[in-house]
Amino acid sequence: MTLKRNHFSVRAITNHQDIIKPIKSFLEKHKISRSTRIWEMLSLFEEQISKNWDNLPKTLIYHEILEIYEIINTLLDTHDERIIESITKDHVDELSGKNKKGRNTQFELFIASKYIRAGYNVKFGEPDLFFYHLGNRYNIACKRPQSAKKILNRIKEASKQISLHDGFGIIAIDLTPTFIRDYKWNDNLETIDQSAESLIWHNFLDSKRKKINELVGNHVSIIHTYGGLNHKVNSSYAYSLFDYALEIKSNRTPNDYLYEIISGVQRVNPIC
Repeated sequence: MTLKRNHFSVRAITNHQDIIKPIKSFLEKHKISRSTRIWEMLSLFEEQISKNWDNLPKTLIYHEILEIYEIINTLLDTHDERIIESITKDHVDELSGKNKKGRNTQFELFIASKYIRAGYNVKFGEPDLFFYHLGNRYNIACKRPQSAKKILNRIKEASKQISLHDGFGIIAIDLTPTFIRDYKWNDNLETIDQSAESLIWHNFLDSKRKKINELVGNHVSIIHTYGGLNHKVNSSYAYSLFDYALEIKSNRTPNDYLYEIISGVQRVNPIC
């Protein structure tokens, strides 16, 4: 079976306190310092609300706040230490060039939350995440490249990580800091969907399929890409999550269950 390519579109929540309150409650419960990245992001988030989101398309703040909101809702009380580590490290501005360890962990948590909500018992460990299903082990390496030029290198690194473990390999990549951030989107949801398909699928995944196949060898069966986008639609704001799965057909087997697994993960809509 061929894997599907999905695109979830989520309208911005009208009452933004529904997002902010659970995050603040988590921070206050754990006495997180007000000088950390997450508090500064929340401050900027609330500032943008008061300014009618004038600078929303230029920032990843809304994307990150929603991602953190989903992580906390899914992993609360089970992975609190990892959550705290991810949302407190790093500079609030991703372009500052400072350490990205926090955001890398945050993406791992985000991917873990997707698979957990799809019904899989995900564990944290090399390569980044893994779980068992019907006797098979599935290894997930998560990458968040900071530029389009680094994507193929990150795929190669992820494949090397996965090669050290038995089982089926899945590479999860967040393209938000690369293609998504810099692309000129318009205000039409249908056109945005088509543009995302062209940008991420046709111009990258499908066009570089041969090179990707070479990089992953026989270690990886799926390249699963994500990208979060803030955009304005008819005087209101929306958040879209693009989700594209490229299968490495030469590495698929009749009993790998990857169609069932990835399709289940793709059906998990963002918590909003």
